[in-house]
Amino acid sequence: MKGLSKEAERWLRQAQYDLKVAEWCLEGGYHFSVCFWSQQGASKALRAFLYMEGEDQVYRLSVAELLDRCIVYSEDFKALSERAGRLDIYYKTSRYPDILPGGIPAEIIGEKDSKEALQIAFDLLRLVEGKHKEHIPSYEV
Repeated sequence: MKGLSKEAERWLRQAQYDLKVAEWCLEGGYHFSVCFWSQQGASKALRAFLYMEGEDQVYRLSVAELLDRCIVYSEDFKALSERAGRLDIYYKTSRYPDILPGGIPAEIIGEKDSKEALQIAFDLLRLVEGKHKEHIPSYEV
């Protein structure tokens, strides 16, 4: 049955947990971590969608690349593609001090960045969750 693979479920659940971690980091003021976990959660949510659509090997890490692939199956992802591609900025810059000249992620990435990243990630997650519900057949008796 299309869309109900165990792999899709696993990736979707982990995406949900990643965004819970991002929320927790936001509460603590760890904005660099919010950005990292937002990128991770968004990436995993998109991978879940691709597994729902029957793809069996999804190795991309880039949110922008995953979105391009998702748009093949649903034009609904286009509305988020420009904003969501920004999450890729945080894949390395939120973790490694040598990526940012003259500072470290914990001191440079701020609240505005983290709130924007988390909002984008949640928008993607909600879209994928909605697509997941569309894949679940309803039974009428």
